[in-house]
Amino acid sequence: MPQLPQPQSYTLPPASPAHNHGRTVAAWVLVWAVTLGFLLSGVGLALIGVVEPGIAWGLLIAGAAVIVLGLVLSVGMRMAGYGQPKVADMEKRDWYDG
Repeated sequence: MPQLPQPQSYTLPPASPAHNHGRTVAAWVLVWAVTLGFLLSGVGLALIGVVEPGIAWGLLIAGAAVIVLGLVLSVGMRMAGYGQPKVADMEKRDWYDG
C-alpha cells in the first residue's frame, strides 16, 4: 500500500522580506569606507620603518578616521531612510505588495 504524505500546515510570516537583500546605499557606503580605510591603514603599516614615521603613522590614522567617518555616515544614511527598512515598517507591508 502506498504511503501518503502527511498534510502540512504552512504559515506565512507577518510581512514579506525586503527585496534588496541588504544591498542598500547605506551598506555600500560603509563597505567602501571600510575598504578604503583598511587599504590606507595597511599601506601605512607596511611603510613603518621604510619611510619617515610621520607619513606611515599619518596613513594609519587617516585609515582609522575614514572607517569611523564611514560608520557615522552609514548610520546617518540609515536613519534618513537609505538603509534596510525597520521591522516595524516591514510589518505594515502585505505579502502581495511586492
